[in-house]
Amino acid sequence: MQTVLVLINALAAAGQMQDIPSPPDLGSVIQRLASQFAAIATQVLGTLNSTVIDLSRVAYVSTLFLGFLLYTTRLEKRLGKDLIKGGVILAFLSEVVFPLINKM
Repeated sequence: MQTVLVLINALAAAGQMQDIPSPPDLGSVIQRLASQFAAIATQVLGTLNSTVIDLSRVAYVSTLFLGFLLYTTRLEKRLGKDLIKGGVILAFLSEVVFPLINKM
């Protein structure tokens, strides 16, 4: 242990310890981590947004199709009409409202 201390003192005296880089300050580390987190969060939210829009498209197309099928075959005319209304509302939300929210 004493030899290590003697060696460190000898290196310090010789001026060779100046080549060792100083550790980064805490502020720059936190700022770098925050910017990395923001970039990753933006990617995740973009992926989630496109997934929600794709799933809502599948939902309103199948709702409209099922409603149209039930209404035209007169199996459940009232339910078919309600499904068509719901499909139109869902289509409006996913094609008009969700993209507007995404742009904000």
